[in-house]
Amino acid sequence: MFRRIRPGFVIVLLVCLGACTAHEKHYYITPSLIQGTQPEMTTPGFWTGMIDEPDRIVIPSEKIAAFNAGIREETGKIKDITQYPATYQGQWLEKTFTETLVSFRSRRSFDVDGRKVHEDFFDKVQANMNMAAVPSQVTVRFGLVTAYAHQRILPTDSGLYGGRTNHAFDRLQNSALDIGTPVAILHETSDKKWFYTDSPLCAGWLPAEDVGVCSREQLIHYTTAEPFVVTLKAKTDIFLDEGLKRHHAYVRMGTRFVSRREQPSGVVEVLIPMRAPDGSCLLEGGFVADSAVWHGYLAYTPRNIITQAFTLLNAPYGWGGMFGEQDCSRFIQEIFATVGIHYPRNSSQQAKVGRLVAVFDESVPVQERMRTISHEMIPGISILHMNGHIMLYLGLAQGMPYAIHDMWGYSEPKPGRENLRVVNRVVVTSLALGQGSSSGSLLERLVTLRVVTDE
Repeated sequence: MFRRIRPGFVIVLLVCLGACTAHEKHYYITPSLIQGTQPEMTTPGFWTGMIDEPDRIVIPSEKIAAFNAGIREETGKIKDITQYPATYQGQWLEKTFTETLVSFRSRRSFDVDGRKVHEDFFDKVQANMNMAAVPSQVTVRFGLVTAYAHQRILPTDSGLYGGRTNHAFDRLQNSALDIGTPVAILHETSDKKWFYTDSPLCAGWLPAEDVGVCSREQLIHYTTAEPFVVTLKAKTDIFLDEGLKRHHAYVRMGTRFVSRREQPSGVVEVLIPMRAPDGSCLLEGGFVADSAVWHGYLAYTPRNIITQAFTLLNAPYGWGGMFGEQDCSRFIQEIFATVGIHYPRNSSQQAKVGRLVAVFDESVPVQERMRTISHEMIPGISILHMNGHIMLYLGLAQGMPYAIHDMWGYSEPKPGRENLRVVNRVVVTSLALGQGSSSGSLLERLVTLRVVTDE
């Protein structure tokens, strides 16, 4: 039933999940259906069918803005780039750059060919960062992302990895930004190829060729203009013609575009930013299939959230947006973005959103955890958080809570050893997954329970 990974395949899959046991460890590919999950559980209707009011409006659309404001205040991690200060303290920028370099220089890292990374690599990166050119007061510029852009912690495309053969987790990958993301531009490298930018969720280096420089006024207009559409597919293609033949790019779920008009053929014209030869931003017409978008935001209901979550079922895992995919926190972000709710970037901050139901420590027994989940968590609109991971609660089946989440792998106990089951995708699982392993089941590892509501 399970296929043992040949030694050559382990090369790609040994990831820094930590040594969870002193026993011998074996790595296995997990089959399509996770242990403890039945085939019927992999459809959204199975779960919405068990909810008394799946189409109940959780937060009315007119109250979403206030809810988002509360998220910004609670987490302090979501920035409104349109309101970004006109100047930025240069010393803060230099401090960030210096601390980042010191941190990476102190780590043992390897390049994509398995060679140890030496000081000369960081010397070259530091020289290109051009810190001597940072003024005491940085004049902030603005821009719109014009391509699927990888935001890096250092200005380089080269990856840094924790092991010689582990390429699934690039330490320099901070995030990935979709077309139309607004950014504040704070600095650029000596070779003019990288911008240091602040985005609504995180700061880092973007390829300059993926950013169109614009004014604050243009930024405000683009991010607030109406009417608009939001993308609903795991990936939505953008074309440059009404016939949908000249492919331009794709964006992930929850991306907002100003819409111009719907074509008679079921195609919607949207406004997309392009980078002109001089680096400035041009707004041009693009085209998407009407079936791939929603006009405005979806209503915030349990059915809509669960449906959007299952749109990503089996989508590959991508740390920080690597490989054009998403990790566990980005998975949550994309789902809730379709209803207009703005989640922060990291799972630890996402665990602060909504009404707090419970906080667990290691002393809380499984029975109490089960009781709290079954009595107080609402399927489809509740978030389950454990250290380093976050999940969407689906409901109870066969007396056990289930969730849908984007996971890399889990430990499975075997006599004298533990197997690491490599999942590497969005899956539906029981919270009993991992039970008996040294790290414990998902249920035993839960830290925070939240219901995403303003009540």
